[in-house]
Amino acid sequence: MVGVEGVEGLMKKLQLSEVEKRGLKLGWVSGDQVGMIKPKAMGKLLSEKPAYTEGLTKALGRIWCPMRGITCKTMGENVFLFTFHQASGKRKAVEDGPWMFDYELIIMEDFDKDKGVDEYKFESIPIWVRIFNLPVSRMNRDTGEAMGDVIGKFIAVEVEDDGMAFGQYLRVKVRLMLDTSLMRGMMIQVGESGREKWCRFEYEYLPDFCFTCGIIGHTDKGCSIQLRKEEVQQYGIRLKCDLTGKASKSGERGSRGNSRYFDPRQYGSFGKRGSGSGSESLS
Repeated sequence: MVGVEGVEGLMKKLQLSEVEKRGLKLGWVSGDQVGMIKPKAMGKLLSEKPAYTEGLTKALGRIWCPMRGITCKTMGENVFLFTFHQASGKRKAVEDGPWMFDYELIIMEDFDKDKGVDEYKFESIPIWVRIFNLPVSRMNRDTGEAMGDVIGKFIAVEVEDDGMAFGQYLRVKVRLMLDTSLMRGMMIQVGESGREKWCRFEYEYLPDFCFTCGIIGHTDKGCSIQLRKEEVQQYGIRLKCDLTGKASKSGERGSRGNSRYFDPRQYGSFGKRGSGSGSESLS
């Protein structure tokens, strides 16, 4: 399959005929008029194993649209078009996350009726970040917005009515680019003297990432960077929040038994076609 960059390069070399250049302006058929289109989103599963729609429909539908379910259509190699039969399901799929299936990351992107499959980039995920060691007086909305835009693209910050954080850390939601190394923390300057202070980060429901380069989507074994004997890995498990058995304010469950993780053996989604049944769980 030729990617977007390949198509652009090919087009530069082609000499189009008048008919090819004139082309055709596409519109919507009557069944797809505004108000009649059900909410949609595109998703890509980062896995070397093929996944099938039957299992994904059952597993993800139970979480995103538990009342009416979803429809899943294959659009390419582990690329899927999801149709949501509840409007709230799309919001949860696209805005919440990250979502994992057998610890393989599912990247969700809002549906654009004018995009072809190859134009979806699947380059970022939403994620909550916990910021520790801030001065108490700076654990507020303004700090969350400023630091969130450094970590990624700021989405939200969790504060009380007075604009201050709930507890020992500031919780910020960002959209994180997947081609960028995770930030382990950030140096800040406090007080009139500008005293430097290190604020460490922890990420909630952080997918597998490389302890060598800090990038989500591959592990050490698949990393192109090879450390010399005297070098040490700069990233580690400490970046993952320990959510085991602890419910958050929003009522989400801890990492074991969490509804963001799905075991494909329950649904027959990997390796062979199947539509088995079962509840979501970690493998």
